[in-house]
Amino acid sequence: QLEAIKKVREDEFDNVGIMIPLVTHVEQIRLTKAMLREMNMEDVEFGVMVETPASVQLIEEFCKEGINFASIGSNDLTQFTLAVDRNNAKVQKIYNAKHPAVMKEIKHVIRTCKRYKVKSSLCGQAGSDPSVAKELVDMGIDSIAVNIDAVGKVRQAVADEEKKLLLDAARQ
Repeated sequence: QLEAIKKVREDEFDNVGIMIPLVTHVEQIRLTKAMLREMNMEDVEFGVMVETPASVQLIEEFCKEGINFASIGSNDLTQFTLAVDRNNAKVQKIYNAKHPAVMKEIKHVIRTCKRYKVKSSLCGQAGSDPSVAKELVDMGIDSIAVNIDAVGKVRQAVADEEKKLLLDAARQ
């Protein structure tokens, strides 16, 4: 896969980055970065998916290793944090991306990334909820992936929240 990305980048598509999923140990980042160095690709935009409680707990170490971005996978993070199979109808009502534990994890990741100047984003169903999008803006997220049918409502929620933050800052 890295060879394919290298070829694409050599063909003038230098906006292609690399994101590794299900990272649970800093050594996974070190090994991937070593492979990138061996391939003369150390300048590639490099990031991680944050989708396990382990990656939430280790986000500061990941940032110190020099990641450029972190993408929070809200679906998996919710499932793994709450120990609930989101595809099992018997327990589906317990699955809640707005659960306080999940929101605290997301906030921790965003704040840590901000401290290290690492871009943060969120993908998964949670980003399509306007109330969650507002909270993410308050937390300082850089971008949110949204389902196409929710773009209008989320765009408005984000604009409203950003306007509120700007007004609050201007009043201080």
